[in-house]
Amino acid sequence: MPKFIGDSKVPVMEFCEYCWEVLNEDGTCPTEGCVHNELMDEVIKDETSGTTQP
Repeated sequence: MPKFIGDSKVPVMEFCEYCWEVLNEDGTCPTEGCVHNELMDEVIKDETSGTTQP
């Protein structure tokens, strides 16, 4: 689902904060081996396992 600013119907482009590529619609980076995707995998693992840091 694209994000919009205010009442605008123009979608906001989201960029990878590590390599500055435009992110895919699912939030992943299209650059092979980008650390962004590895970090997203870790966040998903933490969310699904229910672990929290002290």
